[in-house]
Amino acid sequence: MRSLIGALSLTLAACGTGAVVIDDEGGDELLEVAEGPLLGANGKDASDRSCNVVLRSLARVPNGPGFTTRCTATGGCQVVWAGVLDVSEQAVAEGARPGVLWKNQDARSWSSLTARRVTGAPQGFVRFSFRLDRNTMSDGMSATALSRARIDVAPFIRMPTGARLFDKQRGQGDFDNYALSQAGGWAVVDDAGVCGPPAPPASLDFSAGFQLSQRGALVAGGRGVITYSLERLTTCRGTHNGHPAWDVTAFVRFSPGGEVVSGSVRGFNAPGGTPSNSSAVSVPFTFQVPSTARTAEVWFKNATGAGSTCEAWDSNLGANYRFDVEAKAFAPVQWVGRPGASTNRACSRSEGAPDVLTLDSYLQQRACVWYEADAYVPGLTDGVGGLKAHAVFAEAVLVLDGVAQPSQSLSFIGRVGNDYRYRFELPKSGLYYGPKWTELAFTLRFSTDGRTWVSDTTRRVRRDASFCNPAWGACAL
Repeated sequence: MRSLIGALSLTLAACGTGAVVIDDEGGDELLEVAEGPLLGANGKDASDRSCNVVLRSLARVPNGPGFTTRCTATGGCQVVWAGVLDVSEQAVAEGARPGVLWKNQDARSWSSLTARRVTGAPQGFVRFSFRLDRNTMSDGMSATALSRARIDVAPFIRMPTGARLFDKQRGQGDFDNYALSQAGGWAVVDDAGVCGPPAPPASLDFSAGFQLSQRGALVAGGRGVITYSLERLTTCRGTHNGHPAWDVTAFVRFSPGGEVVSGSVRGFNAPGGTPSNSSAVSVPFTFQVPSTARTAEVWFKNATGAGSTCEAWDSNLGANYRFDVEAKAFAPVQWVGRPGASTNRACSRSEGAPDVLTLDSYLQQRACVWYEADAYVPGLTDGVGGLKAHAVFAEAVLVLDGVAQPSQSLSFIGRVGNDYRYRFELPKSGLYYGPKWTELAFTLRFSTDGRTWVSDTTRRVRRDASFCNPAWGACAL
């Protein structure tokens, strides 16, 4: 990863005038900021849109029915705000120090403080907290004064070179700051879509029987992961001195650049430390997609070493397996609805879906039991660019008698109007042969990035006494 120190642009930061010195010791120390040169004039201030520093939340501190204030003999009472910001681990490792500038609508200069390191940061970040308790807003302002009141806030990190990076992660222009105002509820609300955990990689699953499935879109600059069933290539399994001397390698070639990445998809489950052919297992291969890629093709090679020349290929009969690469990520799921269900022998859909279903022996033995929901993604499900069902993560979140279960992927049914339709097949067999149970709750949810989800209503399936496996010993609820 490129160093932040060497990657700073000369973009003007969006904070007006002022020069700030960050105190190395302690935190939350207020410094009055004297008027200084225009930010950017020294070439050391820039906007950050790469999640090196991000304001997570900022809000007034509650105190009973009102809010906390800080009062002094000469300055009256000022309303107190508390905030949290995250700094990337890379920036911290390079010596970045976080700070916050703020200024109310009547102030002539900016105020500054350092932030205090705390716990609770998401993966890849270090968390800091801070309090704005001076030069904010007077307590007891009139309705007219409140309507015009505004506090500009500019979180930043200062690098060892003196360069400052200002947080612009929420689409602000270079000269725009966070604003605390009556219209905005006097707060900056946490947004899981801003600098969240890395999106899960698109998965390409090459399963037994030469089946292939994709979950999630390959996106330029994103990641992909290949899972490969070793049953697809079994001929070259030579050994040397009784130990395996073979491998299965995945290759991915991107166009138009021609970049090729490769990695093994073969491992061994050998707790004793001595692998054998019988202990061979599939392992995932994760790869980075170049930012200029528009297509990807995949193939596999099985080869034995130790003097053998055995080679076998899995390459779609020489044509390779081909996948589209999207120039940018799809928009988030905008809407989920139009539920339907089947609880009949004809396996036909009825519009609407019951919030509670009683599963009895008739439904177990003679009827289909499934639920459907439609999802809308602008620019995807409305038919732009063809059918790409794999681009939507669609799954059922399951809770059995209050205990979370592994999620179940939904089946893609097709495009209906401007939406994609997906189906959840009730796992009747698993419910029958598993432990005795009373209620299964499930929620269908959808996402295009695997992080931000839109969910349908949570529904419940309750077991009737007639739905009973004799191995349970008793059928009563």
